[in-house]
Amino acid sequence: MQLNVQITDVNLQEQLTQYISKKKIEANELLVELLRDFFNKKQEDNIYKLSKEEIKKTVENSQRIEGYKPVSKEVTQRIKNLMTKHNVQVSF
Repeated sequence: MQLNVQITDVNLQEQLTQYISKKKIEANELLVELLRDFFNKKQEDNIYKLSKEEIKKTVENSQRIEGYKPVSKEVTQRIKNLMTKHNVQVSF
């Protein structure tokens, strides 16, 4: 979802810009800290690894924070068709 608001007060514009920037930085720092902690943790006999689902959720959350929209099923299918047609692998 995107919200467009026109604010004429320059001071208010600056305050909102700083607030939004600060929140994005905080979210990114939290994500970095979580990933750092995750990769530093070890299980009894093996290094803890993320499942495909956990990686997918982490990426989706990160992209949501940054404002990206998920790829549609139609685009995903078109990519799969191109991969098959040209015998290539694309990570998505």
